[in-house]
Amino acid sequence: MMDKLIDARSSLKAVERPTKIDPTLTVEKAYQMQSELVGRLMKKEVLAGYKLSPKTVPNANDSKKMIPVYGYLFKSMVLPVGAIVKKKDFIDLHLENEVAFIIGKEILPKEIKTPADLKPYVKLVAPAIELPEIRYSGPIDDVTGIDLVVDNVVASKIIVGNGKPTNEVDADLVSVKMTRNGEVVNEGVSTMVEGSPWNSLFWLVKELEKKSETLKPDQIIMTGGIAKFMDSISGNYEATYTGLGKINFKVE
Repeated sequence: MMDKLIDARSSLKAVERPTKIDPTLTVEKAYQMQSELVGRLMKKEVLAGYKLSPKTVPNANDSKKMIPVYGYLFKSMVLPVGAIVKKKDFIDLHLENEVAFIIGKEILPKEIKTPADLKPYVKLVAPAIELPEIRYSGPIDDVTGIDLVVDNVVASKIIVGNGKPTNEVDADLVSVKMTRNGEVVNEGVSTMVEGSPWNSLFWLVKELEKKSETLKPDQIIMTGGIAKFMDSISGNYEATYTGLGKINFKVE
């Protein structure tokens, strides 16, 4: 599976879903597989941060509640504002509007008791676009949260706009409107992410603590989609985020 997922990044050949091969696969095992995948990728990559996908898998303690999952971002994934993205370079490319945090100083989990405690550690709030790539064969609706975890939460490319200092913008009051060729195709608000992007960041800090990992200065944290998950239809896109500015990019 790991060989196939790594090969898929260059061959663009879709891979059979892990949960189709093994329907009994657990979230815990999926993260173990993710760690193996990321470890192998890190031999050629440089860590840039983390990404979250909210409400993706059932809570182990309460199956009626859904919790986020996380993956790793590499510097090779970061595209500039105005980027031209070619669909032919991906297996199945998608788009998500997000709010990103840029870390200002190392976050020591033991000092963080509530989401509000995180604000002094974050130097910038930024508008962002994620371009996740589904590398699994078959209908996308069959892809489970566990499948996502195994393939590093389908991280592929991101675009992060110019951020503003944390004390100059309320991350909970960001709304987005995105157009394609001048037509509105997506709208959302930042509170769609776990009720607040700060809640997403808090969850991530506590999860990484279990692995003795901490968030470091200048790392990018993609807090999760704040509008609908979209197919990547060709066109000129412009996403406007209240209080944060715009991101322009093109899909060909």
